[in-house]
Amino acid sequence: MDFNFVEQAAKQANAPKTSDYMSQDGLLYCGKCHTPKQCRIDWLGQQKTVPCVCDCKKAANQAQDAAIKQRERLGRIQSLCARGIQDKELLKHTFDSSQNTKFLQTCRRYVDNWERMKRENIGLMLYGEAGGGKSHAAACIVNALLAQQIPATITSFPKILADLQSDIHTNRNQYLHRLNEYDLLVIDDFGVERSTEYAWEIMFSIVDERYKVKKPLIITTNLTPSILNTETRITEQRVYNRILEMCQPMLFDGENWREQETRRKMQRAREALT
Repeated sequence: MDFNFVEQAAKQANAPKTSDYMSQDGLLYCGKCHTPKQCRIDWLGQQKTVPCVCDCKKAANQAQDAAIKQRERLGRIQSLCARGIQDKELLKHTFDSSQNTKFLQTCRRYVDNWERMKRENIGLMLYGEAGGGKSHAAACIVNALLAQQIPATITSFPKILADLQSDIHTNRNQYLHRLNEYDLLVIDDFGVERSTEYAWEIMFSIVDERYKVKKPLIITTNLTPSILNTETRITEQRVYNRILEMCQPMLFDGENWREQETRRKMQRAREALT
């Protein structure tokens, strides 16, 4: 290593200022924080006086590094949020644009208590008959978190399997890592996928990885907790046990949301045509 080059670079990084002064020990001190800007070292058997960083310069460097890391962090969060809702149809599913049902009130409280939900790794299992509004409620949660710049995403196992199978270059561990970048992962319509050995293996990997990194998981499903509890096949058991351990069951047993929406559309059509 060229000592002169290193010494010159250090001098440029910590150039003397007019307020700096020489102390009785013969070293240059910072006029602001009154800590050394020079130190003595042994170099190849000789003692040399070289520049060093004073305390206020260290603090300034640390603040600059922290600001850079914060900008990078915010950039990653913004990028994750931009990719959080891939199905743009789901963007319109928000609490403010929905009927204030008891189910959505509970889901809103989940968002309001997000820091605790995240800290204690509390997820939800939204279950009930088709059309009950489970997917709508899950999308409302995701959109509410994204509005707060909290990385969240909603997907489905069929989509995950399609992503992994469509690109032979996709590494499963890298894919799981990308999913785990999100503070909240929502798996919609759990249980509708083809029950192949490969599919169950992927399902367990995703659920188990969420468990290991201690990040919340929400699933929507037509399956009931009793079905999950009484499953006897080992492959399915592993997945179901993890879900029941991580996700608080919440029954959606109200009037069919899709039927309500269909009736509202028909009423609007009649009003427009009469």
